[in-house]
Amino acid sequence: MRVGISGKGGVGKTTISAVLSRTLGRRGRRVIAIDCDSDPNLAANVGLGEEMVGMLRPFLDQSGEVRFVPRNLSPSTLLGEYGYHGPDNVTLMLAARAEKAGSG
Repeated sequence: MRVGISGKGGVGKTTISAVLSRTLGRRGRRVIAIDCDSDPNLAANVGLGEEMVGMLRPFLDQSGEVRFVPRNLSPSTLLGEYGYHGPDNVTLMLAARAEKAGSG
């Protein structure tokens, strides 16, 4: 099952994403939550500790104008290198990080 949540700011996307992720994880589902917001609020909401939130590395290559998933990495390698395991069987991946104001 894949679930995508999007919408305008301030409508609860992060909260809904975290609640769904943790609920499905508690029911035994393997959950990979991908945060496409440059602020790592989803990480904190799925239960990653403050220290781990500070260590999050984005998996998208941000070296050029176009961001892309690094080539030559299998999905399992990508998950192993950029996935952060939290409580309730939830693994979080951060897509990108803001490098300067207005770049997120």
